[in-house]
Amino acid sequence: MILCIDTFSDNFSVSLLSPNMKVIGCIDLLKPKPFSEILLTEIDQLLKKLSIRKTEVSKVVVNKGPGSNTGLRVGAITGKTISYTLSVPLYSYVSLDAIAYGYRHFHGKVIPCINVGKGMVAYKVFEKSKEVQSLTFEEIDSFKDRYLLKEDILIVEKNLNLQAKNSIPPLVPLSILGGIYAVENDLLEDTFLFEPIYHS
Repeated sequence: MILCIDTFSDNFSVSLLSPNMKVIGCIDLLKPKPFSEILLTEIDQLLKKLSIRKTEVSKVVVNKGPGSNTGLRVGAITGKTISYTLSVPLYSYVSLDAIAYGYRHFHGKVIPCINVGKGMVAYKVFEKSKEVQSLTFEEIDSFKDRYLLKEDILIVEKNLNLQAKNSIPPLVPLSILGGIYAVENDLLEDTFLFEPIYHS
């Protein structure tokens, strides 16, 4: 089983995937108490609910950011601890890459973006599932002027509430998308050296 953890924003999700990438179970919680107090408990409850033993976990996948510094730190430490304790490989994914992966069949440009605070947005631009603009930080108003309501552009936004015809929130929990993306692309990490991407 593949245990996937996402703690990059104001909610977190934990998913279990089968070796052939089928979703076995998922928890998706919005604004819980501090992640550090409940993450391990939620993982344990998910495993028990599905009658899966901890020793059946063969891979761990975590979100490496960018995103909330505190949330990413909790997810990274949890993932590294589980990887080390169970002697299983650790994988990771970039938030924006995993979001774009979910819309890789869109005919046009896909712009995954997240609110990183202080009036700023982080985003990348993809076309035909290829990255055509690397990680960029920009003021939200400038980003809106550049991309909002433009034809052949799909904005997949997290915590921005753009409410435009060409913008939508992610429709699938990121632990699911990220887990599949990281394993399919063999994004293996060194358990001891892995660090998240902090935006500030």
